[in-house]
Amino acid sequence: MSNLETPNIDADQPEEQLNDTQTEQKDKLVTPDGQEIDLGITGTMKLNPPGRKSNPNRLASVKYAIAGLLYVLKHEQSIKLATIVTLIVIVVGLWLQISVLSWALLTFALGSVWVTECLNTAIEAAIDLGTSDPHPLAKIGKDVASTAALVSSIVFVVIVALILVPRFLDRVAG
Repeated sequence: MSNLETPNIDADQPEEQLNDTQTEQKDKLVTPDGQEIDLGITGTMKLNPPGRKSNPNRLASVKYAIAGLLYVLKHEQSIKLATIVTLIVIVVGLWLQISVLSWALLTFALGSVWVTECLNTAIEAAIDLGTSDPHPLAKIGKDVASTAALVSSIVFVVIVALILVPRFLDRVAG
């Protein structure tokens, strides 16, 4: 029986006891080494894996973030494209003199594209670290992360179409 299956329960047990046993089993996960993990709402915050340390140095955290940014700028084609699109949107937005609300929406949409592209890269790197062999779960992880980046890009295009295109057409026509 796997740790996620319901336990074998005696049919003579009262229904209350059955539910308690099932709930108890559902709220715990037993790792292969026998460690019980609480699956309740506060279970994750109780975990403190050995070797996992938080970085109290904020300056070092910023340094690592910049290192990650430089990595994606150098190695990721999608971020190179996002950089060009970001610059074009800024120039066009300034030329069209869009409102503060429009800037906020465009900033949010562009930021979403950047964030999802960076997360996609991080997820792919983590999966590649975990396995070099083809695995269906690795494919699902990579494909779904890529889908998140695609969805954020589509949302960005829709927002650009709603904000910049009408202003552009007014400017050119008028």
